[in-house]
Amino acid sequence: MEEPTLEMLTGDYQVIIFKHCFPVSNINADQDSADISSDFKTLSNYRLQYAALRDKLHEFPDTKFILFTGAAQVKSQITEEQAIRAREFFTWVTDEWDLQGDNIYIWDFYSLQTEGGLYFKDEYAASPQDSHPNDEFASRVVKLLSYRIIDIIENSGNGTLLTGEKI
Repeated sequence: MEEPTLEMLTGDYQVIIFKHCFPVSNINADQDSADISSDFKTLSNYRLQYAALRDKLHEFPDTKFILFTGAAQVKSQITEEQAIRAREFFTWVTDEWDLQGDNIYIWDFYSLQTEGGLYFKDEYAASPQDSHPNDEFASRVVKLLSYRIIDIIENSGNGTLLTGEKI
């Protein structure tokens, strides 16, 4: 219990941002049953956990929450099956999990990294073996993140796409 809780953070902040690191995309095949308490990464477990997260965030309607979609990985660092499941999950987050008109907003980092592909584009990565963003890509997308944050604060996200590009 060393980390601040949402109850504590929402008392101090009007906007809270959640970011994932790229290992979130190492999604395994589903098992026989989903378990919300499991740390085993599967689509079913993630969906249960995200549904619970959304319910919890809705308990704080005066706070705006911004969630990054999970980060993609370069092709050399993830199996094709995991990359397919990652795309399926991040698409589910943007297309189904995200509810219009609530206090939760998405910044679609995954789409910026993959541009519709399956993997983090090598030219955007630190190297073909390193799934961290390179300086050029990071400089470009941090502006989009800034636009998205400001738009969410000022206009409830109505002036930008999920990627932060202005409408």
